[in-house]
Amino acid sequence: MIAITRPTLLLNEKQCKINIQRMADKAKRLNVQLVPHFKTHQSSEIGEWFKGHGIENITVSSVKMAEFFARSGWSNITVAFPFNMHEIPAVNRMLKQNVKLTLFVVNTEVIHRLNEELEAPVNLFIEMDAGYGRSGVSTKDIAKVKKLAALIEAGHMTNLYGLYCHPGNTYHANSVEEIKSIWADVIQKMSAVKVALGSAGDSLKIRVGDTPGCAVVEEMEGVDEIGPGNFVFYDLVMNYLDVCTESDIAVAMACPVVAKNEDRNEIIIHGGAVHFSKDHLFDENEEKFFGEVVVLEEEGWSPILEGIKLVSLSQEHGVLSATPEVFEAIEVGDVLGVLPIHSCLTANLMKSYTTFNGQEIKHLESF
Repeated sequence: MIAITRPTLLLNEKQCKINIQRMADKAKRLNVQLVPHFKTHQSSEIGEWFKGHGIENITVSSVKMAEFFARSGWSNITVAFPFNMHEIPAVNRMLKQNVKLTLFVVNTEVIHRLNEELEAPVNLFIEMDAGYGRSGVSTKDIAKVKKLAALIEAGHMTNLYGLYCHPGNTYHANSVEEIKSIWADVIQKMSAVKVALGSAGDSLKIRVGDTPGCAVVEEMEGVDEIGPGNFVFYDLVMNYLDVCTESDIAVAMACPVVAKNEDRNEIIIHGGAVHFSKDHLFDENEEKFFGEVVVLEEEGWSPILEGIKLVSLSQEHGVLSATPEVFEAIEVGDVLGVLPIHSCLTANLMKSYTTFNGQEIKHLESF
């Protein structure tokens, strides 16, 4: 086992590549294009692992991330976030480098500004809200969609590429069947919008992007592209949703044990909110927890340990609550593994990965 001296995000490279392979194979089997979301790993090296599966187009969550991956050689990038018009200069810089960009729009103001200030054309998705309630034009508001579509097509710098939906309500589903039901509803609503656009909708692509749905849904008729991101690592949320197995999770935080409190059967680790984020789940007793504990091994980690959970986080501290038996077995100086609740946020905070052979894989924020 490599030496761990401080909180370290371990990456199971083999499992990560298996996860990528599985999603790429599924996209081919269902005849949809995989346009993976790189917001989870944010790594140029991990990005290279996708190229062996024929992936040429990617998705990111910010213009800054698009710039990073453009420098890494990617030339067809979707920025999956309602476009911030203040970043038009950055978009123009990438367009000058022959990067093909696809942006999200949800209002007329941004479309006008793009046509006034862009120096080369871009593709646009109209982001749709099919029930999640975060951002996007409601699939019920056909009049607004038609207005946006007409304005985009009339613009000399904007081309209407498609309709995009992120059904984030799948993350709150109570079963795999509910996830499938949400997707069926999304596909029906998105297809109806496309039909309502008449001839303008004939060539439009429909893209749906969320890991729960992309992982478990088998009926994707009407969808042209999928854009999941979390699947590259998975995490406890995905495991609790039955979207992945525990063994599919490809990252774990390695945290040194720094103290023990015998009065409360609590173990203090170096690993807090600045490492994990404060995303949490609830156990069968409706008690909040922030991670599950595993034993680190030479090339991986054990199944989740019973009788111990990460129950509290402050900035640098993590508090583990343990049964007396587990408490006695753990010593100050041990290094424990903790599976994250939300791998995207944990990876963003940690800014790099360490493989089992000690290789450091850097992340956007570490450059």
